[in-house]
Amino acid sequence: MRATHRRGAAATELALFLPFLALLFFVAVDYARAFRAAQVIDGCARTGALYASGAAGRDPDAATPEQAAVQAAVAQGADLSPPLQPGNVTITTGTGTVTVTVSYQFAMATGYVGSPNGLTISRAVTMPIAPKPPGAR
Repeated sequence: MRATHRRGAAATELALFLPFLALLFFVAVDYARAFRAAQVIDGCARTGALYASGAAGRDPDAATPEQAAVQAAVAQGADLSPPLQPGNVTITTGTGTVTVTVSYQFAMATGYVGSPNGLTISRAVTMPIAPKPPGAR
């Protein structure tokens, strides 16, 4: 008689616990996606800083190191969804240094309380300006 009272207990416990497990799964997936996007944005900022500082050889089509830095950062961030745009890259030249800041609006798969519009990921990299080789302009 006791076994008949427990017959639906496992199904009931699963029905109560399954929404919580699903929420944890989606939070973990969102965190992993945001972490990957942050790593890509960091790479974009580093690549842009290399080109802006003059440490990396630039494309002859780019008139200035700043344009080469924007092109390189956008190319690095092309696999993001939506892709990185030139307006997301800011270059600031200081005395002997250059700072490249990349900001990206990351759209989360699920909306959380406190961040309904997604997450803004921003990375800045500062590098010294590379000395020009003799005879270069």
